Amino acid sequence: MKSLCVDGDEENHLQKLIDLIRSKDMDGGEAWSAFSAPAASKTFKRGEADSRTFDFSPVERATYKNLRQRVQNHLFNKCAGSCAYCRRPVGHYGWAWHIEHVLPKSKHSSLTFSLDNLTVGCVHCNQWKGARIDRYLVGKILPIINPSLPGFIYSAHLTYVQISTDSLSFAKYSHCSPEGAKTYKELSFEMLERSYAINGMHPPLASLHEKIERAIGVGLSAVEGQGLAELLFELKKSIYKLN
Repeated sequence: MKSLCVDGDEENHLQKLIDLIRSKDMDGGEAWSAFSAPAASKTFKRGEADSRTFDFSPVERATYKNLRQRVQNHLFNKCAGSCAYCRRPVGHYGWAWHIEHVLPKSKHSSLTFSLDNLTVGCVHCNQWKGARIDRYLVGKILPIINPSLPGFIYSAHLTYVQISTDSLSFAKYSHCSPEGAKTYKELSFEMLERSYAINGMHPPLASLHEKIERAIGVGLSAVEGQGLAELLFELKKSIYKLN
């Protein structure tokens, strides 16, 4: 990520978070919180009686805010505005998305600020990967596709076809590798296929579906919103069962 810093001061501000990880004063999630949601002070609890507070200067906070925007722009352009896992369009005219850690920062804190370990993940893939893959990952080999690997070719694992008309929307994924098959299953691509049908065939449900999708994105952006995001995902699955 240092390659996106504009000067030595910004590099030093980023290095502060990296050093806090190396010294184990912060874990990857805490350091990422300080980076992605800058504040004058950040307090992290390590237990009932153990909490640590870290202070950040105005220039450090400005660095984190500006650098995060540069990282978002870099990843968005690198991924051509699409989720690295499902290839759906993201951004202002697409689905909500997050900066995705391919190897989870909870297991690999040293890679928290490695640009090579970051990609674009839509809220759907981000949610399911965190719940079904990241939580149980051992080592550095993902059971699903790894878009950060050198020479990675999406079509070697999955193909994605979408057809849309005025009254019909259809999407289908096909897998052609064990990693592709695992991605389809664990990231619930069948739900994505159903979502396209809903959006194309039932306008009221499509509107509700869009609102739920946006609300999930908001919920995932804050720790206190994780429970809400889980609830909304269950609601979304219920909508799919109606069709």
